[in-house]
Amino acid sequence: MIKILLAGEGGQGVQTVAKIITEAAQARNEKTSFIPSFGVEQRGGVSLAYIQIAEENIPYPRFETADIIVAFCNRAIKAIENYITDQTIFIYDSSAISDDFLEPIKSKVKIHIGIPAQKIAKEKYSTKILNMILLGALAHQLKFNLEEVKSATHKTLGDKFKTEEVEKMNLDALAEGLTLSENFDSKSEFVGSGKPEIKLEFSDDKKTWTRFPEHCKGCGLCVFRCPVKAIQFKKEVGFLGNPLPEVDIEKCIACGMCQRTCPDGAIRLEKK
Repeated sequence: MIKILLAGEGGQGVQTVAKIITEAAQARNEKTSFIPSFGVEQRGGVSLAYIQIAEENIPYPRFETADIIVAFCNRAIKAIENYITDQTIFIYDSSAISDDFLEPIKSKVKIHIGIPAQKIAKEKYSTKILNMILLGALAHQLKFNLEEVKSATHKTLGDKFKTEEVEKMNLDALAEGLTLSENFDSKSEFVGSGKPEIKLEFSDDKKTWTRFPEHCKGCGLCVFRCPVKAIQFKKEVGFLGNPLPEVDIEKCIACGMCQRTCPDGAIRLEKK
């Protein structure tokens, strides 16, 4: 029996990866169980998927420790840390999870595979399909070949591939993730990304408005709640593929509504 735990932000495709993996296992006539777990805020909240694959019947769908863990983002770490053992294979997005978040689990993790999924997705594909890169990495560890996972992907997502270009992009990302996992150097250092860069900061002589990209999911609450319409969506997209907000600092009245409204602490307003 293999126990797998996937953890990320709602909207990153955690549950989609779980469905494809269980589909691939069932195509091999293996027994599977899959239990999704997420909070009220499905998009942007922490999303977990518990998967088991076995030759015999599976008596219970939950478990206390995992054989394989896939972590998609910083907020996933706290959710998975108690499931790690000396034998757990820990797959993580080394371009999205900062070293500060990995520090508490470094003494626990003995087997790690760092895949820079977010970085590769942004540079070569689309931020919306970083999950396909991590799917490929997981598939390799489960000893699925590329054709098996492609077939399961088509069965799960076939009607969502609106164009041949979108289909090719997803399958190419899947193949790249599988190759990266296959060629990963097990002796490499267990590290994540550096401290997140503040990509957006506006200031005048009265106030400074800052948006933290590692937390902002582009939900738009700050845009809709701003009483003077000083915040608008711009072209930059975040880790969920959504447009991110920017402020017109001249219009901003420093009321703090955006900071109080943001569910993820992604905005800070400081009065001088």
